Amino acid sequence: MRQFLREHYQLVAFILLWIFLAARVPWLLYGILPIGIFLLRRADRWQDILFSFIMVLVLSDMLRGLPGMRVMAGAKGVVALALGLVVLVDQVRMQPMARLFYIFLPFFAYAFFPIIWSEVPVTAFEKTLSYGLLFLVVPNFVLYNFRLHGWDFFKNLVWFLVLVLAAQPLLPIFWPAENFYVAERFTGFFGNPNGMAIFVYLTLVLFTVVNQLHRGLFSRTSVIFIYAVLAYYLITCGARTSLMSSLMFLVFIQFFRISLLLGIISFIAFIGLAELLSSNLPFVINALGLHEYMRVDTLADGSGRYIAWQYVWQQINEKGFFLFGGGFENEYVIMERAYPILSPLGHEGGAHNSYLTFWLNVGIVGLILYFRSFALIFIKAGKNTSLAMAVMFSVLFSVLYESWLTASLNPYTILLLVILTVMSEEEIIGSLSTDVEELEAKPVLVSNEPLILPAR
Repeated sequence: MRQFLREHYQLVAFILLWIFLAARVPWLLYGILPIGIFLLRRADRWQDILFSFIMVLVLSDMLRGLPGMRVMAGAKGVVALALGLVVLVDQVRMQPMARLFYIFLPFFAYAFFPIIWSEVPVTAFEKTLSYGLLFLVVPNFVLYNFRLHGWDFFKNLVWFLVLVLAAQPLLPIFWPAENFYVAERFTGFFGNPNGMAIFVYLTLVLFTVVNQLHRGLFSRTSVIFIYAVLAYYLITCGARTSLMSSLMFLVFIQFFRISLLLGIISFIAFIGLAELLSSNLPFVINALGLHEYMRVDTLADGSGRYIAWQYVWQQINEKGFFLFGGGFENEYVIMERAYPILSPLGHEGGAHNSYLTFWLNVGIVGLILYFRSFALIFIKAGKNTSLAMAVMFSVLFSVLYESWLTASLNPYTILLLVILTVMSEEEIIGSLSTDVEELEAKPVLVSNEPLILPAR
């Protein structure tokens, strides 16, 4: 981490400047953030461009905490457009482009169609455009950074994500501590503990993928430290879904490494076991003494999620959203309108289910198109590494209880795109065998002098 800070101290100073300006003159960030992107491009600091984008998305989720951070919710759209412009201008130097965007292109082409039925067509158009931009920008920035810096880029990316998490205990020191807690659960930069847990889970997946693919990239001490930081936040967040997704991923790695069939069977068995445990979960948790951490009092009503799912399914069938949906942002409009109805029943927030959220937004047609591309990219990645299937099944479980996959400008979808790019791009995966071949091809003797054996 110290090496990362030495090489990227300017980025850290840049982020601190945002925080200062957000508290004093937040409107300036609408200009400073995109200008900063172009200045970093001019200085060929392509890693810092991607890191900056991730940090903007992290801060944009902070509804409470640091003063003035609400400006990031609007400014992040400007940053996304700036990044899209950079890809457009520099597409020649980025050739060949990443393939991930083209695999999802049928979905993006269709996603504009349901806007016809949207109650907020302008916002729906913006959300659809930003979702497509994310899939275009992120894989190409990842691939281009890899061409410039090799696997050291992924090493720096992991250290940046860990630094974001490790810096969070400083927040209550400089600002009121109550701003960073919800129901005694630490929220940090993310505005809510569940959001932090998703970020930790995806960082864990990214780090494990990179570390498994490129052995020796991180020292043994670094590996222990990174896993310790991630485990600490994953446990202290108290988010059951992200904890379970992380455990699924780590366990399924071993099964899928043996065979695909065994991995699928283990997943089905896991779901069956989860259903068995869910009916007896309060008794098991109380017996283990984990009632406070696992929040037993919220289990009876499914933390409000099941109420939301029932309501969303009713809307899909009764409001004409079954086939084509109502455009991006449709789920937000419906759930906001239902707040007075659902809040007394124990639910606050969105649908908490990416499948139902997609269904509301783009209908079953869009849902099929999206997960058709989702399956194809993982099948492609699965040909390169057995890790891909473990990632896929853990993500499918995670998005069953959270809607993060349906949003573009959040700090979670971007990490999944980085993971997919690492596993699916032949240029990245192929470099591993190339490095080995080059090492084996190196001559033992590099001098033209004759070899003189020492006298016995």
